Amino acid sequence: MKLILVRHGQTQWNRQRRIQGWQDSPLTQDAIAQLRKLKLPESRQPVIYSSDLGRAHQSALILAEPYGVEVLTDSRLRERKFGVLEGRVIDEDEALSDCWQAYHHRYQAPMNAVPGVESERDFEQRIRSFLADLASICPQEPEQCIVIVSHGEWIRACRNLIHGIPSWHQGRGVEGNGVVVALPTGAVVSVPSASSSIDGIQIPNRIVNNQACRHQK
Repeated sequence: MKLILVRHGQTQWNRQRRIQGWQDSPLTQDAIAQLRKLKLPESRQPVIYSSDLGRAHQSALILAEPYGVEVLTDSRLRERKFGVLEGRVIDEDEALSDCWQAYHHRYQAPMNAVPGVESERDFEQRIRSFLADLASICPQEPEQCIVIVSHGEWIRACRNLIHGIPSWHQGRGVEGNGVVVALPTGAVVSVPSASSSIDGIQIPNRIVNNQACRHQK
């Protein structure tokens, strides 16, 4: 299986340095133009998955158009939920100074104390769930090209897991908007089954919704 990760195009909130998380913002006109010119590597007839959030889904629809394929949405591909920080410009609200401190140091220590934030464990578990579904179809489709249109933190954490790094570590960092990351063939198959390093909590590498995944190939 050939796996290609694409971060959604730039949004209005990206320009404003405003945290999105599970909230949404429209793509800029520049982003739409960039996505229309984007060429996916080694993709004759890709299967395209997308987060169900609008900015990623719109990006995926633009990428899918030249291939005439549908976009399969999956809520497990959503960005991490950032709780009370969502909709706010970074560092703008002094009343949230402790939360911004935790946000800026999220790669040094798991960020779990911000009110409403998705826990590191839940975030990692849904990424692993999706990757497990992909791994289950690899033997049947070894040459299939899978394109995942998702979000900055999701892609960063996903690459960490594939390379055996704790999901909350910085790893290669957050890719820019519209950046394409092509992973080595077979990368999903080799994802280490977790005994996760999040505060010593064991996170099973479960296969969730496997039947639905097979129907969506």
